[in-house]
Amino acid sequence: MKRKVLISLITISMLLEGVFIYHLFNPLNIKELEKVQTQKVLKSNDKQLAIWVQETNGEWHEQEDRTKWPDSSTHGFVGAECTDSEGKDIEWEKVLTFSLTDKTATIKTKQTSYCTLYFATGETALEYLEKKGGSTFAGGKTGTEKVAVDGMYRFKGTNTQVLNNYICFGTTVESTCTANASGNYMYRIIGITSEADSDIGLYANQLKIIRAVPSKQNQQWHSSTSSNTRWGSSSAKNYLNGTFLNTIKNLPDGTYWDSMISQHGWYITDQTSIPGSTEPKDKTLAGDVNNRIGLMYGSDYINAYQNYSTDNWLLITNGWTNNPSMEEWTMTRYGSSNTKYFAWIVLKSGSLNRDYDMTFDRPVRPVFYLRPGVNLTGEGTKDHPYIITTMPNN
Repeated sequence: MKRKVLISLITISMLLEGVFIYHLFNPLNIKELEKVQTQKVLKSNDKQLAIWVQETNGEWHEQEDRTKWPDSSTHGFVGAECTDSEGKDIEWEKVLTFSLTDKTATIKTKQTSYCTLYFATGETALEYLEKKGGSTFAGGKTGTEKVAVDGMYRFKGTNTQVLNNYICFGTTVESTCTANASGNYMYRIIGITSEADSDIGLYANQLKIIRAVPSKQNQQWHSSTSSNTRWGSSSAKNYLNGTFLNTIKNLPDGTYWDSMISQHGWYITDQTSIPGSTEPKDKTLAGDVNNRIGLMYGSDYINAYQNYSTDNWLLITNGWTNNPSMEEWTMTRYGSSNTKYFAWIVLKSGSLNRDYDMTFDRPVRPVFYLRPGVNLTGEGTKDHPYIITTMPNN
């Protein structure tokens, strides 16, 4: 009996010696043995997975240690390249399993493959936008005066001027983001906070981003128009912070992206006249809305161009889903003097209108703030959007 046990142990040991997997930071689990054996990635071949990292001066070099993930406080994954044994390109998603959350990369194909992972440094969001944002970014280029409006440096201009505020969220791979520009990954930057707002728990240097197109499901602002309507019990709020937020959590690296979204208060104001460049700071109404996903304020729309017209870059002129009237909810409430309450919407004409029943179904475009400390790379255009390269540490 002892001899049989010894032979079994030797057999298992030989099996483990005969296979190899690149599994960064996480050691091989015996339960994965069968899966690893089918991959036929031999321990003797240390050239199948390479890691290249970018220096602060922009130059790239190959990292000697192929088993150690670059420091996520300074470097972020921005893509991969893979080839087969004959040198032909392979889509890396078909060859690698990759997790930003677990910090793992595993060659999963049975065929011999060679992959290079790229990790870029990026620059802090505000500094990078100062360089890349051009004349439409109120933060200005380096050396020019910054202009903050309503607590933010904003992108401002027409839909033909503001073409450099696209950002990927949910992926760090440009091709994945741009493959379907109206899909889950493409967003646009409204602006970046210029200062902290302790009343609702925001800090300086938090990017405020909006989905490039509305959600696929139209929503009521609220199921009631009575005077006690609050965003905290809003139908749209529940959808955005439930169903929509779960679509982010369910992405391949959903835990990573979910942790980037800031939780804070929102101002839900009773704006009885056309919203201006400053959103009234109603602390009372903000008290019951400490959640993560919201909508653009009326002031966000005004400050995007300060003009009621179809030229406003924040106006959606295509990409509407199941909504021939093309009317979009904002987060700004219209509190009337009677018993009924309404909310402000953006019309297809580019104007804001207040007299619309909260119980109507209309498009919602998810808006949220990213935690401070995000680094960016990329150009900000629709073809080459900004890529988030580092995870916030605070």
